[in-house]
Amino acid sequence: MMNDKENDAKIRSILESLNIKYNDFDLFKTAFTHQSYSNEHGVKSNQRLEYLGDAVLDFLVADYLYHKYPDEPEGNLTKIRAKYVCTKANSEYAIKLKLNECILLGKGESEQGGKHKQSLLADLFEAFLGAVYLDQGIEKVRLVLEEVVFPVINNQSVFFVDYKSKLQEYIQAESKKTVEYVIIKDSGPAHNKTFTVAAMHGNVRLGVGVGKSKKDAEQKAAEDALKKLSQKIGD
Repeated sequence: MMNDKENDAKIRSILESLNIKYNDFDLFKTAFTHQSYSNEHGVKSNQRLEYLGDAVLDFLVADYLYHKYPDEPEGNLTKIRAKYVCTKANSEYAIKLKLNECILLGKGESEQGGKHKQSLLADLFEAFLGAVYLDQGIEKVRLVLEEVVFPVINNQSVFFVDYKSKLQEYIQAESKKTVEYVIIKDSGPAHNKTFTVAAMHGNVRLGVGVGKSKKDAEQKAAEDALKKLSQKIGD
């Protein structure tokens, strides 16, 4: 395990690789501070930066897609963005930037493999973008996205299948009722919850999914539903 000085040096190395001449290093250090570490050491967590970075990321990707696909309708642009701005994709961006190597975790979270959790890494990526925005401005965030996000869109790499949309399209071909997602159970501490969600069509449970976020659990429930429906058709 790295000590504080080694971790700070690693963060500075990442900033240097992105040509970020920071004004407030503590701001970036906060971006790497998970809630579990914050609780144990009495320092700020990255949750507020995550909130801000999420909004900036959504805007810049929307702006990029708007200009890249001038003839695409709003609905298609939303679907495209969902492929490249989601938990799985964002976690991959964090790994590509080596942000995962510097995250500060509490003892319990670290022992549970926090550095490898998609939801945690996705939040880290958004928090890092929030810090870049506050310290350097929105154009520097755009440059970071040009390094890790926009090339993926240009190469049409797919991190993510939108099972919810696929299930909705399937159901609407047969019925006017929509699919609803209901939380069956949530467990674990506030910073590390696990959600169990059911995909419901009326009173019929189509599938069940478990994930570290509600969105992930819903996607897995939709995936489970599609598998069961395809098996039923096969039978």
